Amino acid sequence: MSAPASSPTIAPEALAPGLWGLTGADITWRGVPVPLRCTVVELPGSNLWVHAPCPVTPDLRGWLNTLGRVAHVVLPQAPDLPYLEDWRAAWPAMRIWRGSEVKTASWCRHVRPLMLEGAQTETVFLHVASRSVILSRLMIAIDTGPMPPWARPLVWLAGIDDSDGKPPPGLARRLGGRRAVGDLVEQILDWGPERLILTHGRVYTRDASGEIKRAFRRLMRDRLWDRTFDEAGRR
Repeated sequence: MSAPASSPTIAPEALAPGLWGLTGADITWRGVPVPLRCTVVELPGSNLWVHAPCPVTPDLRGWLNTLGRVAHVVLPQAPDLPYLEDWRAAWPAMRIWRGSEVKTASWCRHVRPLMLEGAQTETVFLHVASRSVILSRLMIAIDTGPMPPWARPLVWLAGIDDSDGKPPPGLARRLGGRRAVGDLVEQILDWGPERLILTHGRVYTRDASGEIKRAFRRLMRDRLWDRTFDEAGRR
């Protein structure tokens, strides 16, 4: 992944009390511009938790400084984001969190991590106060309208446009298989989420559980079949 050449305009959007999404930036994946949403959570003590850092513009830096102190920056497992050095320069005292480190973080009471470790690793987060789930690669739903015309068919063929957001092709295999991903999805549903925030794509402001079930309907259907056959075999 690489950053686009021009500096974008980053627009904060209030999603819930103490929760914001920052949009306006793209990253380039295999030559295709993919939208990036950075999520900001206000923790107790005016500390800020940031997921998937976007470009730091002067306006964004000023806005964040009015909210509090950027204390924690969490990096998604993939893709690598090109903007981390901007954040290091702006807030040198912040802590950067990667991979399994998040399981021991002090902020886990407020932003709960759930990790799946396979050939690759994926972590999802629950903002406890608003019951909002933050997903990175696990589900993508891209609005192709603003994209260059040549890029739209690539997103449509991958099945990750915002008409029917879902996991990108091959993700389950990279994360340890369909059974492991199914276990993760069931744990997310056990959270009883109300809102679904995608790092690459849209925000579902209601019925988050229903949207997750829709996105993983084929995987969960196969899981139900497997359980049915397993139960029949034990009889």
